[in-house]
Amino acid sequence: MPIPPSRDIFSLVSFLAASPVLEFFILQIEEGASRPDHVSGDDNEYSRRKLEYRHDRLRQVLITGFYPSNSLVELMIHILESAASLECLTVDTIYFSNRRLGTIGRCPASTKDGQCWAMSKKNVVGAHRAVEVASRCIAWRVPKHVQFKVVEPCSRCHSIDQ
Repeated sequence: MPIPPSRDIFSLVSFLAASPVLEFFILQIEEGASRPDHVSGDDNEYSRRKLEYRHDRLRQVLITGFYPSNSLVELMIHILESAASLECLTVDTIYFSNRRLGTIGRCPASTKDGQCWAMSKKNVVGAHRAVEVASRCIAWRVPKHVQFKVVEPCSRCHSIDQ
């Protein structure tokens, strides 16, 4: 179901605040549930919503279907700043519905014959933009003790030039 414009993903902070013993957080964003917006990466852009919630037990976060959105970047920054026990943050730029369960690697959406699932040109471009946003706006904020992974579209099957 698409997220109405009046709601933003940053509101999930209240869910995290209400879950003090949460250790694993998985956010699966389905295709069509989001609207990308302009993400500048400017620090001032993300300083407006500083919250005092602490997530002392949150260790692993997985976001599938990551897309360039200010509220999603803000949510990730909040998690990085408030989860002292965070060990791993994984950002998957491919929509979960386009992937085979349990397949992670160079060709994460591969079928048995070694070919990736078909992705629309729009989704390929969006996934590459999401990789760029994750690298520019999030990667440098990740503490050294946190493993940061960005799962990109398969470069063999889903390059922008195809």
